[in-house]
Amino acid sequence: MALTPKTAADSLAPAIHMLRPTPLVDTELDWFFNRAECDMGVPSNFHAVLDQYVARSERRTPEEAAEASHAHRTIRRWLLAISDANAGVLQSAYEQRDWPASLVDELGRIAGVVVRLACALDRWPADQAAQRLIETARARWLESYCSKGRGRGFETLLRLRRDGEVRFAKAHHAYAVVRGKGPCLARST
Repeated sequence: MALTPKTAADSLAPAIHMLRPTPLVDTELDWFFNRAECDMGVPSNFHAVLDQYVARSERRTPEEAAEASHAHRTIRRWLLAISDANAGVLQSAYEQRDWPASLVDELGRIAGVVVRLACALDRWPADQAAQRLIETARARWLESYCSKGRGRGFETLLRLRRDGEVRFAKAHHAYAVVRGKGPCLARST
């Protein structure tokens, strides 16, 4: 009897290989959280100054901006279709932040997720600026343990890392299920 890999139809629980982030979804979410606004034609104030130095062929056409806007709306709709907890995990994982280098080296894509999990130890303020301060403080706290043996001896960091990996895999899978199969909507740069 030959062994065959599980498929979604065989079981309600996803198989391990189905929980791995796919490059297509990875690219799409990275674009959504970090570059979509630029591609939709929401330039910075500095854009107008630099516009005279950009070659005509490099400027975005209105059609490209409309395609990016449509892709953004579609991805946003998919994110709204999954639970808030899963969408928050994906935002924490993909939104680019200036985390300490040793923390990013140790945790990779899930650095933001682990920082957010560590923030659960604090009172969470309503003000976003205060939230950023708490996240920065917790990131520095976690960084201090990463620099001591790359974090392997610190039980709390290991527990947070495992929890972050599980949450990220589940959130990524939930998004992939909602989005279904199809081409990547992220605009290639």
